[in-house]
Amino acid sequence: MNNSLNNITPYVGLTEHNFQEPDYRDGDLTIINHLRFHPHMHPTQLDMVFVAVCFEGEFTFDMDGHEYTIGKDDIFIGHPNAIYDNFVMSKDLDCKLLCITKALMMSMLYPNQPLWNKSLFLDKHNLLHLTPIDTQLRGHLFALLMFNIQEKTGAFQKEIVHAIVRVFLYGISRALTQQLKIESSQETNQRRILFDNFITLLSSSEIKKKPLAHYADKLCVSPRYLTMVCRDVSKKTAYDWISEYVQNDVRYYLLNSNLTIKEIAMKLGFCNLSFFGKYVRENFGVSPSEYRKQLKDQ
Repeated sequence: MNNSLNNITPYVGLTEHNFQEPDYRDGDLTIINHLRFHPHMHPTQLDMVFVAVCFEGEFTFDMDGHEYTIGKDDIFIGHPNAIYDNFVMSKDLDCKLLCITKALMMSMLYPNQPLWNKSLFLDKHNLLHLTPIDTQLRGHLFALLMFNIQEKTGAFQKEIVHAIVRVFLYGISRALTQQLKIESSQETNQRRILFDNFITLLSSSEIKKKPLAHYADKLCVSPRYLTMVCRDVSKKTAYDWISEYVQNDVRYYLLNSNLTIKEIAMKLGFCNLSFFGKYVRENFGVSPSEYRKQLKDQ
């Protein structure tokens, strides 16, 4: 494996500059139906969730310096901001790529994010081999997906494409659930158990914007230890996780509810509208009402 990353191509959309022109692209989702080798493929950093779906052949690559090989009926899930390099493809490769922003992923799977967090941040869950039933579902969904993309169905094309991808993600979730059940009895690493418990506690809390000490107390550990464990297991601190979940809730309620800005602020645990407005501006660059409009206009 080559760990020299001096020529990393940051994510600018999957184009000829890194992979190839996609079959479909909007602001949150990119789809390549037939991945092809490009002689000028450079190390590439994607700020999206990377899902590779292999129908035939083999695809080998490095993610963050670790080599992975996916084969027929495999699915690979890569976490955001990973660096991909050293691409090797068999001549008979039939591999589809989905690249999905974290915001869209969480919106599609809300409130079932913990399962995917385990997949994205615990390395042993990056690679899945599909059962015959899941393989059939995959085939039907991709046929429907590509029909809608290639026929350029016009009105509501984006909504239809997103709906099909959402069904596909829940199909993967079913496979992940089965794998996690099989492996749960073998899991003895106390740090990973603590991390899982933290994510479960955080995701199930209606009000997530609470001090780190609140979650640490619930888990009977110190805030410092909880932060250290989260960083070791997921490469993100406990505070990072709290912030991400709060931001996901902000996006969700602004986009999917009819609550007023003040009602959303109260629901998410902000003491007043002014603090909520400041939080949204600091994290999303605009006021809550402007951000709501941006989300609905996408």
